[in-house]
Amino acid sequence: MIRKLVVLLLAALTVILSWAASRTGQSHPTGLALAQAAAKPAERRTVVIRRAPIRHIKDSYPAFHGLAIDEERGELFLGNDNDLTRWGPSIDTYRVDFAPTNAVKEPIRRIAGPMADLHGVCSMAVSPEFKEIYQVSNDGEDVSVYPLEANGDVKRLRSAIASHGTWGVAFDPKSDEVFVTVEHVNRVAAYRRTAQETDSPLRYVQGPNTELADPHGIYVDSGKNEIYVTNHGNWRYTEPGETFNRIVPYYHVTKIRPLTPSTGKFLPPSITVHARTANGDAKPLRVIQGSKTGMNLPLGIVLDPLSNQLAVANGASDAILFFDVNANGDVAPVRVLSGPATGLGGPTSVVIDKKRDELWVANFGNHTATVYPRTAQGNVAPLRTIRGAPEGIPATGLGTASSVNYNPKRKEILVPN
Repeated sequence: MIRKLVVLLLAALTVILSWAASRTGQSHPTGLALAQAAAKPAERRTVVIRRAPIRHIKDSYPAFHGLAIDEERGELFLGNDNDLTRWGPSIDTYRVDFAPTNAVKEPIRRIAGPMADLHGVCSMAVSPEFKEIYQVSNDGEDVSVYPLEANGDVKRLRSAIASHGTWGVAFDPKSDEVFVTVEHVNRVAAYRRTAQETDSPLRYVQGPNTELADPHGIYVDSGKNEIYVTNHGNWRYTEPGETFNRIVPYYHVTKIRPLTPSTGKFLPPSITVHARTANGDAKPLRVIQGSKTGMNLPLGIVLDPLSNQLAVANGASDAILFFDVNANGDVAPVRVLSGPATGLGGPTSVVIDKKRDELWVANFGNHTATVYPRTAQGNVAPLRTIRGAPEGIPATGLGTASSVNYNPKRKEILVPN
């Protein structure tokens, strides 16, 4: 009896709101929704509200994120992280040699489409020897491999299951291994290059002694047998072996700790250096960390073997920071590439082209990839620019945003990326 009375009252409220809507021209579906929520399950009906948006906030141009190079073929591979482009997320291939231009450049090849199954391309590595591209997605759980010369909607050659929240990937031709960073469980894992979906990693670095804290970029130095990892500094206690994998179509946790009070804390950003063959909860060989480093949201990292310097894409300050490869502790960069003339905007990835003595950078914040002399520093203009959008078109920075919320107190829209 009471339930029926509530339904009748809410229905009456709907009539009143509908009358008010006819007077004001506004729609108020709240009363109907409440009435249906209060009704018995058999009485509930689906409410479909069709209303045109006031305006759109979107970016239909590529958002370049991952970056890799084939020096001998003279080809640059750019990962497009934006699923709002007409072809969706993609891997775009460009020639590295071209006349400087401000016009939008079209790639010579593009991997994209439903069969390619790309999602939020974060990082890439290539193997010219085996003619393969290795790609990881922050929203994915695998290392996906594509043919180096692929074009169009092509299937993966194979995939190896990693863990949810992968970001960085590196290929070491000397050991024939692929290395992957995983943000959420503070992990670096090494796989056979030919690993399939059912294969486990050969080894991994993970645990409280590793000093890994939200790892992102990764580079493997075969000569020194060292691994260089950039860390944002978001830390929580993780045990060796902790991961979050999938068994299609369900997710499962392969190792879980009992629920405990939060261990999370914010640490300064860092570069941790590990032995290439390190395994388990192994301490790093060196750590670059502190206020002098200038690091703030460090992302891609690469070693310049000619100068023995580590180049780091520092996303929050629109800069490329260079550190001595043997640096340790709170040290300042040996040089910095930064300033309005550089065209840097939210740099995410960086590679060295030793053959042409150049430094390439992918800029997530302005639809570009820019190239400089390898030894450039200061406020230096790029030699050439690959534009995915007309000059001056702002990037939304939304990436692969999955949801939004609204803070009425601050009148702000909150978007996780």
